[in-house]
Amino acid sequence: MNQSKVLVAGPSGPRAKPSRTLWELQLLRRTWRFFTSVRLALILILTITAAILAGTLLMQVPPSVMANPASYDLWLEQARAKYGIWTGPLEALQFFNVFHTLWFRVLIGLLTVNIIVCSANRWKGIWSMAFPARIRMGDAFFEHARLSARLDADMPPSVAVERAKRAFRRARYRVKTETSDDAVAFVVDKNRFSRFGTFFSHLSLVMILAGAIIGSVWGVSDSGFVVSEGAIRDLGMGTNISVGLEHFADEYYLEGPPKDFRSEVVIYDNGVEVKRGTVRVNTPIGYGGFRFHQAFFGNTAVMDVRDENGTVLFEDGVPLAWQTQEGRPVGSFRLPERNLVVYVVGPLSGLNDPAIPAGEMRAELYRQDTGTLLTMGNLTQGTPKELEDLTLTFQRERRFTGLKVVKDPGLNIIWAACGFMILGLVMLFYLPHRRLWAICKSRPDGTSEFQMATSSQADLSAAQEFKQLTNRVRLAFGIAAVDSDDTEGEDDDV
Repeated sequence: MNQSKVLVAGPSGPRAKPSRTLWELQLLRRTWRFFTSVRLALILILTITAAILAGTLLMQVPPSVMANPASYDLWLEQARAKYGIWTGPLEALQFFNVFHTLWFRVLIGLLTVNIIVCSANRWKGIWSMAFPARIRMGDAFFEHARLSARLDADMPPSVAVERAKRAFRRARYRVKTETSDDAVAFVVDKNRFSRFGTFFSHLSLVMILAGAIIGSVWGVSDSGFVVSEGAIRDLGMGTNISVGLEHFADEYYLEGPPKDFRSEVVIYDNGVEVKRGTVRVNTPIGYGGFRFHQAFFGNTAVMDVRDENGTVLFEDGVPLAWQTQEGRPVGSFRLPERNLVVYVVGPLSGLNDPAIPAGEMRAELYRQDTGTLLTMGNLTQGTPKELEDLTLTFQRERRFTGLKVVKDPGLNIIWAACGFMILGLVMLFYLPHRRLWAICKSRPDGTSEFQMATSSQADLSAAQEFKQLTNRVRLAFGIAAVDSDDTEGEDDDV
């Protein structure tokens, strides 16, 4: 035989030990109450808002930079120049990568659960309001309701009931009646399903959060994808897509403001050209779910690096997409077989730079594993120079384009959520639920007493509609309509 509790001896005699099932039910109830808390929702919304604000105001490291240690070090130096001593704490708290952090996704998940549980908790109440089980209300309800009216009709109750039904239905109200020995009770309503609009609004919030999570987990937003003229760069991110830049051009008005920035790009898939086109600031091109937007541009230093045997170790353009603390443009590339990171630094723009004259680039060689500076030297264009058993040549300058690469698989979910949000708001605010109760009683002289009332909260539109509906019933009973805004406690005789 199953027992729900076990008696355990103690100092004051036997006491009941809760069963495991009872403990689990209590834990479930506490968890449910925790997630139905409005305070929890408010705390989560404020915390997520603060995180989004931080992610918007603070610099966010692009995924392509995050994946490249050398580029990330350069990016961090640029951030340190802006945020100073706060750079370390901000990096430790992952505020430079807010939307891809675990803690941000946990906050989104908790808010999603909170919304779902609150919606489920409200279901029973909204269902009972949309489908009321009670038709006849007591006399006290009609006496104390905020909006009420009492009409005396000079006709039998059977006629009054039919005329009242016709008046309600012409006003697009649904009518249900309940007949007893002494009276006929009414409950009339319209737009009863509009109360479910709150669930569409809640569903839209859940879908927006789900779309945000899907976008942050499986989506891509890289604002630092750089391609040099004449070069082809792999997109990565688990794809076989690569992007080549044939030409970049920038045009300006005579007064100085920019007129047009455009990149002539070619997209390859598995090495086969699949698309080409012109990318402008407001004219992206897309392929494979990715969209490529024009973001920035700059100069590229074409470098040639050979070992002591003349073997080419590197021959490509190095985009000078970052800046040193002094404001010089800088880029980097790696020589993993030599455990080296090579930084290429250009001269200050528009100034006479004594350290790096125009037409030269400075090469700095660092050990990759320790970050130790080994050597540095200026490279004159077209003139090879030996550094650390390597021959480096700055061949020429070219342009590069910076593209913002975006892929958001949650975007369609968010668009659908916007539709549900609009539907919910329309149901709640433009099709409000209206409901009132009425009762028709017979008088000793064969005439009828008709009372109607609603339990609506203070709502000007509800009061106005109640007045209009009361006037419809008046006219149906042959009573003149009234213009007074006060319909409470009226007593009309015919």
